[in-house]
Amino acid sequence: MAEICRDIDEWIEEEVSRPIEEWEERQEERCREEECNWWTLCLNKLFCWLVTVVVKVVRWVLVTVGRWVTRTVCTVIAIVVDLVVAVLTGLWDVVAGIFTWDWERVWDGLVSIVGGVIVAVLGLLRVVFLVDTVDFVREEIQESQLRDHVRALLARRFARDPEALAAARRATGVDHGAFGLRLQGRATRTFVRSDRIGPDSGVPELVRWHEDPSLDIDVRVLAGYDSEDFWKRGRPQVVGADEGQVDAYLRDRGGRSFRIYPMSESTLRHKLSVCAERSRELGLIYRFTVDEREVTDPAYVVLTAGQDDYDIDVLGRVNERVDPVGARQDLPTPHAGTVFAYEGTLIGLSAHLDDATGVDGTPFPGSFTSGVSVRDRVPDLIYEYVLAHELGHYFGLTHVDGYHRIMYTANPAAGTKAIRWWTLPSLLVLEQQPKFVLDEAKAVWDYVVAGFPTEALTTRAH
Repeated sequence: MAEICRDIDEWIEEEVSRPIEEWEERQEERCREEECNWWTLCLNKLFCWLVTVVVKVVRWVLVTVGRWVTRTVCTVIAIVVDLVVAVLTGLWDVVAGIFTWDWERVWDGLVSIVGGVIVAVLGLLRVVFLVDTVDFVREEIQESQLRDHVRALLARRFARDPEALAAARRATGVDHGAFGLRLQGRATRTFVRSDRIGPDSGVPELVRWHEDPSLDIDVRVLAGYDSEDFWKRGRPQVVGADEGQVDAYLRDRGGRSFRIYPMSESTLRHKLSVCAERSRELGLIYRFTVDEREVTDPAYVVLTAGQDDYDIDVLGRVNERVDPVGARQDLPTPHAGTVFAYEGTLIGLSAHLDDATGVDGTPFPGSFTSGVSVRDRVPDLIYEYVLAHELGHYFGLTHVDGYHRIMYTANPAAGTKAIRWWTLPSLLVLEQQPKFVLDEAKAVWDYVVAGFPTEALTTRAH
């Protein structure tokens, strides 16, 4: 639903507002060039400007009100739809969990129901008491400030190339229409295959990994039938077998053909949708394609290798040390892949190509590739923002304090604080979900304009 609402809002800006704004610009140019008719005391120029001003005011009112109405209606419908989905999904998990003695699933179902009801009630209260409207106004003001920042960045980058500057301004919509850098991202759902046989063994690779004491790989855990930690579970998907068949496969050391994915396609697409929604606050407009890739190295199942190695071997990204130009060409196509788990307590990793500076002024050294990886965790109420967080790092953003910020991390090594003075009011009343802030959006564009290839800034990706 959120994706539909975003598309409607973008359509209003592109198909309604943009043509009128461009006409206004041409009209202003005509008014400046029009000669003054002395016999009308130059009232012809005054009338020309008055027409332009009236059109500007009418356009601003109609478009702004239209977008606000669309946002409000979409918000209410989305709240109702999300509530129904949460309750029905939760009830199904509770019933199925009881009949299969799967108490983890029962718990997840209850969390889905309770969380869905709480979020729906708070969301409707925001609409009724116009808090959502205040948030809309705040977002419009911040977008205007971000547009000014991007105009200045583009003007400096293309100071000696007026044609490229004009193309970049059109492509990003910084002057007219829907503002944002269009990015065609990719998401890869990795999987392991049960019938893959190594060259020197008649035993499937997956069985050998399971039996190898030096590898932290338990096929039952990968498949979601067991969990090492109740509170750190994901939702893997097994295609082609059930629990009994997987157990027979391990007992017989083969004889079954199936695949195990770290998460279902629907789970991944939900994370992508949340990422696309939240990244609008950074001035990024995503479209994602989803593919699948087999993992043949145990180091990329439970990720013990570095993110650079994962990017190169699994996602097919270019190593800057080998091909600097190719690595730079990767940047406009953000790529995320899935893993079953990480060594330690991580739930996501990222690599960004260039050095950056955090919003607090701390240095953020770059890497040799660009890409991110994520694992699944429940409940979505908390962990659905992980992909957006990791792609924030992809564009040079660092960790910050406060649960109300997408770039917050609970990793003790980061030294961040969970609660700030604005955290509880933001999550309970004003915004109700983690967000990016204006300073982060400016930092993203500093990173993009400084390091992205010219064609990425002068061409619309989708």
